This record gives sequence, structure tokens and C-alpha cells, in this order.
Amino acid sequence: MIRRIVGLMRRVSIRRLFTDPRAELGRILAWLARSLDRVATVTAQGRAELPPWLHDEMIALAGIEPGLLDSSGDTDHYRHCGVSIATGVGERYRRIVAEVGTHPYSHVMILPWLERGGADRGALYHLQAWTESMPAGNILVLLTEAADSAWVDRVPAGVKVVQFGRITGELAIGERTLLLTRLLVQMQPAVIHNINSPVAWEAFRRSGLALRQRSRLFASLFCDDHDANMVPVGYARSYLRSCHGHLAAIFCDNTVYPETWALDLGVPRDAFTVLRFPYDRAVIEKDDAFEIQGPPRVLWAGRFDRQKRPDILLAVARSMPTVGFDVHGVSVLGPAHPAMRELRALPNVTLHGAFARFEDIVTPAHVGYLFTTSWEGLPTILLDAAAAGLPIVAPAVGGIVDMIERAWLVDDPDATEAFVQRLQQLTAEPELRRSRRRQQYAALATGRGWGDFTHALRGVLGYLPETTPMFLNTSQQGSAK
Repeated sequence: MIRRIVGLMRRVSIRRLFTDPRAELGRILAWLARSLDRVATVTAQGRAELPPWLHDEMIALAGIEPGLLDSSGDTDHYRHCGVSIATGVGERYRRIVAEVGTHPYSHVMILPWLERGGADRGALYHLQAWTESMPAGNILVLLTEAADSAWVDRVPAGVKVVQFGRITGELAIGERTLLLTRLLVQMQPAVIHNINSPVAWEAFRRSGLALRQRSRLFASLFCDDHDANMVPVGYARSYLRSCHGHLAAIFCDNTVYPETWALDLGVPRDAFTVLRFPYDRAVIEKDDAFEIQGPPRVLWAGRFDRQKRPDILLAVARSMPTVGFDVHGVSVLGPAHPAMRELRALPNVTLHGAFARFEDIVTPAHVGYLFTTSWEGLPTILLDAAAAGLPIVAPAVGGIVDMIERAWLVDDPDATEAFVQRLQQLTAEPELRRSRRRQQYAALATGRGWGDFTHALRGVLGYLPETTPMFLNTSQQGSAK
């Protein structure tokens, strides 16, 4: 094929190329199309065999490279060759580029989706901080998974959102990573922020050095997940050791996990920036005269997934048959938890569906908010519960200890009796409810204002436009963290 192309180029009329370039180039392209079509036909009917001279050269070179021959001493495993003509990946890239457009974005946020959840809520806070410090048109959001995004309408007005995952959905992770990397290298934004996108993590791992030549890379991590054997897994465990050197900063919403990852993974502690999420809704404090109205009830709200321990909720509700439980939520990750069928059958449990705002599901009959979980960062729903004046009963896991003192938290997330004891105390002791509310209001008012959040971001070199220096080269980035 190459020899034929060279022969064609020799026959190209230079005079015609200059006098009628459109016609001459059209003739060349038409010939190439016919040739490629013939190659595709040969490939479809059966791969063409390697020429004899190449077979002889492989035999001659086998003494240097034994892998050229198979176990029988022949070249059968290399005997056939073919030209693969696959345009699917290129076509997807063309669509992505068309969606992104030609605007010179300075800040790119990469998310798997925008669903209901703490990480997604945090992403919206970051986007709001960006729009307060630059034109919204400078910001691009890439959603890398082909999934519905219930909160996409919450993205600040003017910010461009591209459904990268829907365009590339049927491609393998390696191909999607390649397309994302190429897009980011060509765009050269000042800031790339990854929040829980597996495609972006793969791009950082494979091509972090190339990406950071013109962009400062950031990531947010919140906590470990755990597999069926309760072994820690997740993005931190899979990527931090190979990626942390490429990252300008790693944001975490709590103080616990940076210490854990530094100890377990050997990642420098100063690679992490603890960033408290703000509470940006109105807080109307209940005064000490507030009393429960009607028979006492307990509120539980969250995902019906293994992490959130519906089985512990079931055990607690069974142990308190005279107390009503309002249970709000849906199953998000995988099939419904087995405990859900038994919860539906309990007479003191009322199951509700999904909710848009926590304050809408709180009633004057609720004595407290029961939060069951096996692992966490710092769940933003606890901020909602504190703002609503609901005393929180939760386990001492992850970043929950940053907000609620350990003495009140349940030490073991499996300790059903301890959860029951705390709820019974809240039901029987009005003064305890008042003191718990006061402590939670104080925690909510300490370092969780919007100004505290934006002030912390301004302290991160290169994250907001006013903190972006002239671009640091690769050797300088590590010391600039």
C-alpha cells in the first residue's frame, strides 16, 4: 500500500496541483478511497498473507528475537496481516469536540454524573465558587457516565455541561480515557478538577505528566468504600499512590481520611487540603421552649444500600415497638437491601419515597434523627439535620467525629443496643434534646459559612483565577502544593 501511494505521488502533476488544486487533490483522495475500500474488502473476506520476504526476514532474525517464531519454529502466528478500519472512536471524538465548542475554557470539572448525594452537592458548591470568581462561560462540566443526572438543572446558569458519557457510553474504559485525555491536552485549561469520575482517574494515572504540563490537576476524595469482606476499596486505594505526584491538591471534607491514607498508602499528608463544606441554607434555631408534639417518632433518611445499614435500622425499630419510625429514601446502588422487605412489614415503620429537601420531611413529632452507616466522610445530610434542630444519633465513623463529639456517638456501627439507648434517652429527657440541639447549632456555625468555604479555596494556589500564577513547570508544581 505504501509503495502504491509513493507511486501515485510520483505521478502527481505539480503543474495541475498549482493551477487546479481542487481537482488534483480530489483525484488523489478518490484513488485513496478506492484503495482503502479494496483493503477493507480483502480484510472482510480473509486476511492477506504476509509476503515471502518478510517470512524469510523473521526466520533470519529469530536468533535475536525468539518471539518471532511459535513453538514449532514457524511464523504461523504472524502469517496474516490486515488493515483495521474502525472509525467509531474518531466519530465519538468529533461529536465531543462539536459539543464542547471552541471557547477557551479555563476551568473544567469532571464528574460521573450529578445525582442526589453529598459529593454532588459539594461539586455544586465548587461550581458556585467558580462562577463568583470568573465568567460562567469559562467553565466546562464533563459528565463521564451514561446515567441520568437529577441535579444537572442545579448547575449555575451559563456553565457548559457536556454529556461525555452518553456520547462514549458503549466504548471501553481505555478508549474513553484516551478521548478524555486528548480533549484535555488540546484544551489546556488552567484547572482540571476530578470528583469521583473513574475515567478522569484513569486519565490522571496514565497521562498525568502530560496533563499537568499546561493544567493544574485537582481531585476530591471523601472516604473509602468497603467490599463484601469489609476491605477498604475505592478511588483513593486504587489511584492515590500512582497519581498524587501529579495533583496540585487533594480536597477532603474531613480530617480523618487524610491521616488514614497518609498512614496506609504512604501519600504525604501535606498533599491533602481539608475543605469543610458550607451550609448555605437558612438556619432557624428552635428555642429551649420547643417541645415534641404528639407521640414521639424517629426520622431516618438516606439510601437503602449496604453502606447505610438498613439492617441496623430494622433491628432498632424492632427493639422500640412503641416508637414510630419515618423512613425516607430509595435504593441507588444495586438491588434493594434484603432488610427492606422486613422493614415494610413492621407496624411502627412508615416507608416514604425520595425527598428533595430534608427540611420538608421533618415534623414536630420527631425526637431525633437516626443515622446508620458503616463508613463515611462527613455526610452533608447531618448538616441538614443539625439545621433542622433534630438531635442526631450516629456512629463514630469517618468524619462524623469532626461535627459531633465522640462521647455522644455510638462507638460500634453494629451496636444496635447503643443506638436504642441513645434514642430512648432523647425520648425521655427534654433537656438532653435541648443540649444536643445547642451543640449541633454551634458546630454548624463554626467554619461552615459560605465565606469560610471561599476563603479556604482562595488559599489553594492556582485553583481560583485570582490565585493562578504564571504556569509553573513540572519541577515547580510539587513544591507549590
